[in-house]
Amino acid sequence: MRRLLQTRLLLPVYLKSLYLKNFRNFAEAEVQFSERLNVIYGDNAQGKTNLLEAIYFVSTGKSFRTQSLSDLLLKGETFCYLEAILVQDCGTQSIKIFYDGTSKRLQINGASYTTFYPLLGTLPMVLSTPYDMELIAGTPGERRKFLNIHLAQSDPLYVHHLASFWRAMKQRNCLLKARQAQSIECWEAQMAQSAEYLVKKRKEVVEELTVHLLTQGSTLSSQKEKHQLTFLPSLTSNYLNVYRKNRLREMELGFTLRGPHRDDITFSINDSLARMFASEGQKKTMIAALKLAEWERLFNTVQDKPLMGFDDLSLSLDDTRASLLHKRVRDLGQVFITTPHTPEKDVFPIYIEKGAITCAYTPLPKERLPVSP
Repeated sequence: MRRLLQTRLLLPVYLKSLYLKNFRNFAEAEVQFSERLNVIYGDNAQGKTNLLEAIYFVSTGKSFRTQSLSDLLLKGETFCYLEAILVQDCGTQSIKIFYDGTSKRLQINGASYTTFYPLLGTLPMVLSTPYDMELIAGTPGERRKFLNIHLAQSDPLYVHHLASFWRAMKQRNCLLKARQAQSIECWEAQMAQSAEYLVKKRKEVVEELTVHLLTQGSTLSSQKEKHQLTFLPSLTSNYLNVYRKNRLREMELGFTLRGPHRDDITFSINDSLARMFASEGQKKTMIAALKLAEWERLFNTVQDKPLMGFDDLSLSLDDTRASLLHKRVRDLGQVFITTPHTPEKDVFPIYIEKGAITCAYTPLPKERLPVSP
């Protein structure tokens, strides 16, 4: 077993190449990546973040900037297409993604799907963007989304229970609004079963992330700060009894009051709530430490080095903390960094200007097979 794990660590999954058609401001572009540090650079509003978004989309089937997939289409076009080649265990995998504004089509090594969920876990990735500040100061929904994406990349059963819970709660809410108790118990039983699994896994992951966060936060703050997460579940036990007990009250409201859809987490620095008492610099340091902790936890769970992406690395960090973050990044696996600055010489440079990509490699032939319906 030990020899097997050592072999896996020597052969991490990485993204070899990516082809884009009608994605954001890319009419057609192709890029091949280094296994290590890739720096995507160029002036503002040229497409750097768009390329990082495409990489994240291949990893998770989601955008980190919009809930509407139609926003991903190049203006005036009716579809977008992505094709990625992954290297894993000395072999290659092919991912093809097609979206036409209404329907989704996905192929992974020739197997076809009509949803993007099978992407989760295929190419695990951790992403750090300026939007992550909302994890501290934003809504509980942002924090639940963070937990869901992280867990979904390493636990297929979590994805199953998350979908099951929402499907059952939707049916229960419809019955509550209609004031119909008939058949509501079967939906409550399904909700209770899935809720128990979701809360258990969220609690575990927050505890595991906190262990790594303490180490990463201490390093980035030069041992000045203690960063911690606290899980705040809406329910911890007796799920089915709570749903039965609250049924009459919730019929008056027309929706379910308690459950995993109301869970939250808090961020603390030196035992004080970061949202209320931390400076902007401290918050940014904590988010950077959280992303490194997320990478460490995912790495330990899947036994492969996840991809790591930074949209404008070290933005607004002071020089000391930025330098510490840059040093830590070089210890990771395949990394993607966007920056407006010309990169150093010991990285793989990817230059973007007006949706055109330039890097040190010869493009592959342009003959492309569309994703089968």
